[in-house]
Formats: sequence, C-alpha cells, structure tokens
Amino acid sequence: MKEEFKKYLAMILAVFCTAALSILFFFILFRLEALRSGTKKVLDILMPFIYGAGIAYILKPICNTYERFLEKHWHPKRQQLIGTVSVVGSVVTGLVIIYAVLAMLLPQLAVSISRMARSLPQMVDSISSMVDRLFEGNEIIQNYIMQLSDAGTESISGWLKDSILPYMNMILTGLSDSMINAAGIFMNLFIGLVVAIYLLSGRKKFKKQGKLILYSLFKERWANKIVEEIRFADRVFSGFIGGKLLDSAIIGVICYAGMMVLGLPYAILISVIVGVTNIIPFFGPYIGAIPSAIILLTVSPMSCLIFVIFIVILQQVDGNIIGPKILGSSTGLSGIWVLFSILFFGGLFGFVGMLIGVPVFAVIYDLIRQLIVRGLELRNKSKMFDEYELEYPRKD
Repeated sequence: MKEEFKKYLAMILAVFCTAALSILFFFILFRLEALRSGTKKVLDILMPFIYGAGIAYILKPICNTYERFLEKHWHPKRQQLIGTVSVVGSVVTGLVIIYAVLAMLLPQLAVSISRMARSLPQMVDSISSMVDRLFEGNEIIQNYIMQLSDAGTESISGWLKDSILPYMNMILTGLSDSMINAAGIFMNLFIGLVVAIYLLSGRKKFKKQGKLILYSLFKERWANKIVEEIRFADRVFSGFIGGKLLDSAIIGVICYAGMMVLGLPYAILISVIVGVTNIIPFFGPYIGAIPSAIILLTVSPMSCLIFVIFIVILQQVDGNIIGPKILGSSTGLSGIWVLFSILFFGGLFGFVGMLIGVPVFAVIYDLIRQLIVRGLELRNKSKMFDEYELEYPRKD
C-alpha cells in the first residue's frame, strides 16, 4: 500500500511539474517583450556590479601574484596588511598599464587621423586623376563618370539641405543624450572599480561562503562536481581571455614593426585596429584587415597590396605559431564549434558575446560531454568511445 501511494504521488508530482513548466513556457512566450524590458532594467541597475566583477576577475591573477610574493618575504602575522597591499598594488598596476597604453597610442592616433583628414582632398584628386588616365580617350565613359559625379554632388547637397538641416535639433539632442550615456558609463566604471576593490579584498571569504552555500544545498557528491566545474570554467576563461589579450598585443606590435619596415603609412592607427580586432576569434583578422586596407587604398594601391600580403602572412603566423603557443588547447573545441559559438553569442550579445562566446561554449560543451559519458557508463557502453575514437572528458 505504501509503495502504491509513493507511485501515485510521483505521478501527481510529475503531472504538476509538467503543467507548471508548460504554463511558465507560455507565459514567457507571450510576455517576452515585458520580460526583456524587465531584464534590461535589472541589468542597468546591476551594471556597476557587472563591471566590478569583470575588473576584479581581470585583476585577480595580478593580485594573487603580489600576495604570493609578499607572503614569502613578510611575516605571516601581517596577513591583513599583505592582502591590502596586494589589492592596492593590483589596482594601481592595472591603472598604470591603461595609462601607459593610452599615453603611447592616443597622440599617435590623433596625428594619424589628422594627417588622413588633411590629405583627404589630395586623395580624392589623385583618385580622380587615376580614373581620368585610366579612361583617357574614351569620352563616353568619361561623360558617364562626370554625370555620376554631378548626380552624386547634387544628391549630397539635397540630402544636407532637406534632411540634415531640418533635423539638426534632433541631432543635437541625440548628441546630448550620447554625452549623458557616456557620463553614465564612466560613472558605472568608477563605481565598478570600487566594487572590484571590495571583491578582491574579500575574494577568499566569498569563496568560502560560496562553498558553504553549495554544500548546504546539495549532497557532497554533487557539490564536489559543481566546484570542479567552476574551477574548470575559471581555467578556461582566464586561459582563453588572458591568452587572447596577450596574443593580440603581440600581433599589434609585430604589425607596427612590419609596417614601419615596409614604409607603410598610418602604422600606429592600423596596428591598433589590427590588434584590437584580433581579440575576436576567427573573424577578428578580417574585421581589422578590411578597413585598414581601405585606408591604405586611399593613399596608394601599391601600399594596400603590400599591406594585404603582409597581413595574410602575419595572420598565418599567428594562427599556426603564435596563437597555439599562447592559447594551447585551452578550450578543446574544434573549428566548427568555435565558429558556431562566435556567431551565436555574437548575435545575442554583440562584441562581448564574440569575445566570451568561445569559453562559454567550451564549458557547455564539456558539461554535455560529461553527461554523455555518464549515460554510457550507466548503460555499460563506455567502449563506444574507443570504437568511435572519441576522448573521455578532461581529467582534473
């Protein structure tokens, strides 16, 4: 009788859970816009904490390095002082690195952009002269080009007169809104820096509290599994993002040195574009190379051709030598899954999604792989891994 009662109770609970999940699914489906709006509002409120968590995560390795160094040279009783100095030292180090990079790049970028702006009329004249020389003697094509030029000039003038001037007030309003948004971002970053200091100072305490919560909610076996997966995710994220930043910095420096040797213009500007876009896996090199090639094409077609050949060689060296040496097999994903994760998370979260999509999908992929292995082991099918030449999940 007792067994039958348990059986019926399980059936009732299963039906109830199915109905509840169905209701929840349809509620989310028909209230998707309200849910999205509410989520955006919550994220806007929590944005300083999100920034702070990101800053703290990036500075954590520097903080741990300072702490290990001080623990070797200072007395163990000064543990609180060691922690404070480590946090302050990591924050100061991060700010100094950012200041040094900006102080080195911004003046050169300003010079490159102003030089390009000054030489723009000359570029247009040289392109016009080149077109005239190319079609010299063919009056039909020259007349057609002149008609296109005149039509383009009239269209631009009409657009400025009919569209831009009436909406100048709207543009100024949008500009003021952009300034307000920029001020909000800087304020969030400042508060985020304060949050990061608190997170770095209490990182060991938060770690212990997190473990207490896990072991209070789950059985020891499952809690150990969750802790193991969190450690794996931390290794994947820190290894991939840190390695990608280092790889992109190296590519930017090599690009600058190569352009200086080849005598190509706008070396600093283009090297910054190439280095920053190289952070994005797979698509990054192309995203950076195309606008850079267009900039050089306005100066000289030969410079553009030399740059394209150089950047193809550089990206091959990065993809086959530098990248694998720095990143290694930090994600364990094949090329098709790297492409999928970049497209999927990039479509959802933009640039940030393209950057973190690969390590996020690597963690999801590892979880699915472990579930598959567990299912095969329960059904005594583990030998299928050998038959299909597959690997077991990573071993810690």
